[in-house]
Amino acid sequence: MDSKEVSDLDDLRKLRLADEGYFVITDKARPAIIHKVNAKCVSTDSFNVKVSIDGRKQGSYFWVDSIATASRLYGAKRCKVCKPELSLVDPSTFRE
Repeated sequence: MDSKEVSDLDDLRKLRLADEGYFVITDKARPAIIHKVNAKCVSTDSFNVKVSIDGRKQGSYFWVDSIATASRLYGAKRCKVCKPELSLVDPSTFRE
């Protein structure tokens, strides 16, 4: 079980290049969401606004090694756009 906060744009780019794991985006206004690490719905503009400009006041980005880790640590649900694999975890653990 591995997780780490993504603190700057360079970290985000390196993780995307590695093409392993998932991103969890937390937000104070809605539940945490799991995304594929290279999903088009994870934009650098949104990252910059939430992390760099807003200073993580409304939420943060985390890299996780698996969907199970995202679910356990953050109570995250899967993105309806990029649809991370459900076969790794019992789908009943996700709240749609």
